[in-house]
Amino acid sequence: MKNVNFKLQNIIFYYDQKLDRHWWMLNRHHHMEYDKINSVHTLYPGQYAEFFTYFNSFSLGKWKKFTKVEDVFLNLRCKGHFKIDLFGHYRRGNEIMREDYPSQVFDLKEMTDISIMIPRDSIAEVVGWAIDVLHDEPVLTTRYYTRKGELVDEEELEEMTEAEIAKLTARKEMVAPKPRKFCVESGYWSTDVSEDAINDVRIAIASTTFKKEQFIIRNMKVLERELFYSDEPAKDHIRMNIVDNGRTLDPELYNSEFIHIFPNQNVGGSGGFTRGMLESLQMDWNPTHVLLMDDDVRIMPESLIRTYTMLALVKPEHADRYVSGAMLFMEDDRMNFQHEDVGYVHADGSYGPNKPPMPLHEWHCVFMNDELRTTEYAADSYAGWWYCCIPVSTINTKDGLPIPVFIRGDDVEYSVANKAQFLSLNGICIWHLGFGNKFTGSLELYQVHRNSLILQAMSKVCQDKDFVKRIDEFFHKELARLSYANCEHLLDSIEDYCQGPDFLRDPAQGERCMKQQGAKNEKMINADREYPSIPVDWGRIYWREEKQLTPFQEWLYKNTYNGQRWIPAGWFIKKGKDGKPNTAAIAYDWFDDPAKQYGAEQILAVNPFDHTAFLRKRDKKKFKELMARHKRVLKNYYKNKDKIAKAYYDAAKELKGETFWREYLHMDAKETN
Repeated sequence: MKNVNFKLQNIIFYYDQKLDRHWWMLNRHHHMEYDKINSVHTLYPGQYAEFFTYFNSFSLGKWKKFTKVEDVFLNLRCKGHFKIDLFGHYRRGNEIMREDYPSQVFDLKEMTDISIMIPRDSIAEVVGWAIDVLHDEPVLTTRYYTRKGELVDEEELEEMTEAEIAKLTARKEMVAPKPRKFCVESGYWSTDVSEDAINDVRIAIASTTFKKEQFIIRNMKVLERELFYSDEPAKDHIRMNIVDNGRTLDPELYNSEFIHIFPNQNVGGSGGFTRGMLESLQMDWNPTHVLLMDDDVRIMPESLIRTYTMLALVKPEHADRYVSGAMLFMEDDRMNFQHEDVGYVHADGSYGPNKPPMPLHEWHCVFMNDELRTTEYAADSYAGWWYCCIPVSTINTKDGLPIPVFIRGDDVEYSVANKAQFLSLNGICIWHLGFGNKFTGSLELYQVHRNSLILQAMSKVCQDKDFVKRIDEFFHKELARLSYANCEHLLDSIEDYCQGPDFLRDPAQGERCMKQQGAKNEKMINADREYPSIPVDWGRIYWREEKQLTPFQEWLYKNTYNGQRWIPAGWFIKKGKDGKPNTAAIAYDWFDDPAKQYGAEQILAVNPFDHTAFLRKRDKKKFKELMARHKRVLKNYYKNKDKIAKAYYDAAKELKGETFWREYLHMDAKETN
């Protein structure tokens, strides 16, 4: 078989106005201008642009370790007089080192295709490049002057007769030519590879949506415009299945060669994604991978292109890895921050990223995000289903499908139970809607904790994690913060888990449970309008108080639940400057600083992102009821935990099997040969 030049990654010079606010994710130093008339990106002589960036660097170490890539080329279609510097970074001990390769100078009068190879002996793990636009050297030119010494420009000279020119004074002078811009039409990283080394890859995107038309319709249109009906080779290897839990999309309007809509009952993310898996698996197109992707995300088609190209060349020993796309913030001012690419279950039972949050416009974060030492992940790691590409060869439909928990934790269980390994790459990402400021007790304190217990019991994963201890710690914390509603969510999570697995068999239970728990959420209202007399320093909500509690105050706060037992409230509660009981303003979510609410009569829990709040008031009767219920719930759990866990485990084969899921989803039974 012959060798072909196989494109690995496009160079992105501009995407849209939203991303252009963070253009240092594309290039640094001089911002390239876009010439709409000629469809080129430009720089002027003396300007410099560097492309060791999140979207335009090349992770040489990862490509060589996990794929069949050997020689790598930077390809540009461009013109102008310029110097290109290719360079990379690697780690020596704790220091990030730079490796420079020989510069190359080009003087191109016409648009030309150029290709530069990364040296074969390079030790860099992540490679970048830079353009330095050069001034043309002065040239010896004949110039003409009038008798008065005025220079005759070229346009005037062209209109003169020979006799008129003969009357002028001619001088030989060194003249700087007219400045030439550097212009580039396109660029990409590529490799030379034998045709028979390219894997047969067909990716079926499975996206689940529920009444978020503005996002899912936008994503469909973007993929149609920039991928499906483009000249990108990857377009023939990607299709999109949308499971519509809200039944608000008209299949006749959107179905096409590339996209298919599946109306579905509201069975949450776990049901929607499982339906997407099953529908993808029975496509005549025979996909090799299923890519699970949230609906409320902003996707750049280049992420899908890179996913395809990496899988097309992945080595056989790494073919079972999931491609895990990174989650970036969608908020305008934070689009350059990565929240997570691969997460893991922490020792205390919480969920979070393997890597620290990274500002991806900074070159050292570009390197650290993709250096090889970040490719080995902590135990109990998982790929979030905002973007998770799973090889069909690893999908066990007999008894290894997702657990039917409606929402939260299904992606964690699936990765951990299947002992997944992962691939991630700079530029494979989505921007996710509002995960940083959308805390609700029904999701974060009920759904997450209940499902943590279920996945632990059902799949025997995370056995070293004490999820009940974590729930109990949250209960005591929220009780001291006067958040009785959050305490209800936490106790409900244990109590409902203790029912055993039978409730999971009802397709309607998920939506019903979400409504019941949602009704218990603290109702956030406009704080500026409703609580104008309560002072709130919005910019310091997530700052700790300078004056922290003394050891005695800490003991008193913890053991009396902020003055709700043992001691008279009148003695404990602080008075304001006007002599009235004090109201504390605290964060409405997980952030906790006891010094803020110590001795407060009431607490205003605020969301500083949208200036909403809920006023929590002391209620000693409710406090006593919750303490009594807490005792009953924990006693029942510890008395029966082994029996309850066994019931979930015994039910797992059924509840994770295709037969159950097809009935649950009202799908036709699977045809057998």
